[in-house]
Amino acid sequence: MNLYLFIAKKIAYKSAEKGKLSKISNLIATLSVAISIAVIIVAIAVANGFRYQIRDKASGFSGDITLSAPGVDILDYLYPVEAPVYLSELNSLKEVESVGGVAYRSGILKSEDLIQGAIFKGVDSLYNKKFYGEHLLCGILPDYSADTLSSDILISKSMADALDYGLNDKIFAYFVGEEVTFRIFNICGIYDAILEEFDNKIIIADISMIRSVNGWDENMLSGYEIVLKKKYKSKTADAAIAVENVIMENTPSDDSFALLPSTVEERFYILYDWLRLLDINVLILLALMMAVAGFNMVSGLLIILFERIPHIGLLKALGMRNRNISKIFLYRSSFIVLKGFLIGNLLSLAFCLLEWKYRFIPLDAENYFVNHVPVHLEWQTVILVNLLAFLAIMAILMIPCHIISKVSPSRTLVVK
Repeated sequence: MNLYLFIAKKIAYKSAEKGKLSKISNLIATLSVAISIAVIIVAIAVANGFRYQIRDKASGFSGDITLSAPGVDILDYLYPVEAPVYLSELNSLKEVESVGGVAYRSGILKSEDLIQGAIFKGVDSLYNKKFYGEHLLCGILPDYSADTLSSDILISKSMADALDYGLNDKIFAYFVGEEVTFRIFNICGIYDAILEEFDNKIIIADISMIRSVNGWDENMLSGYEIVLKKKYKSKTADAAIAVENVIMENTPSDDSFALLPSTVEERFYILYDWLRLLDINVLILLALMMAVAGFNMVSGLLIILFERIPHIGLLKALGMRNRNISKIFLYRSSFIVLKGFLIGNLLSLAFCLLEWKYRFIPLDAENYFVNHVPVHLEWQTVILVNLLAFLAIMAILMIPCHIISKVSPSRTLVVK
């Protein structure tokens, strides 16, 4: 057995005796480390939860990557594009789950007493509606597979409440252009994604209906929305480069109307700036928790050292070097740290599991974009946090170990 580890275990056993000051200090240090690591893991889980929730909602409304005409907002119906020849190549990319054409048109909704602006998003039967299916409150998703124009629309709960509409109600929509036209739609489903910036605007409609409103032929649309596979959603910038390469390889060099990709982070940078501010808060909290845990561990180690001054003097008299004596007390401190880590990890994982399953901590959706505290943990993140925190605390504990070099055997050993 390692000699230094053996002596550290003996010191730990002796410290457990009743009346020892180190027993109380060790308990405080253990709880401090446990609370600190638990707070760090929970903070990272919550920050990741917000990131994944908001990213999934933003990409659910507009795709992870949008293809539109250069210098043109995809919502502008005055500049339509035609279906490119490289759609099959885009669908064959390993990162891509689906590519869907969309047609946009802004309109005005009218009820008996109220009016409200809205953006109609025309989609076809091949469009990926999984996101809307996950947030469907009542009714059904619209089916646009028939050859005839469909008047069915999918509307948000906030918009339906504002206009006092319900399922299967008829809704009048006016479209202002060179002429004012109107259409009558039927509400076949109501969704609630709890993202006010989109919920108050987006209505899902038949792409053929929107084309007819815009005066387009069947090949014209506003652009394309690309949905990435789950494991590539965090790498939209790399996926956008792959998409752009396909476009450049299949577009003549003299074509000035090539579609250009833009990522969800670029289009909704305000949301992502908010997430970056959240990350800064997590880093500050992490630093504070590490400082608290390190300070309490230093206090605990100092008490252990002061109680063991005679032992240190004896070990020095027997010829043991300062470095090796420091190893003994670092081993002793590591027992406390690891015990705290075990308790802290169990507490944080239990909290994350309960919050993920029961969502018992509510939030104001208007301010936080979700109605509960979201959590998302990955095992590699937990392992990395524990490893870095352990190394940081052990590095801090090197400071009080310098006291060992000041201990003189002649002054600490008493001969009776």
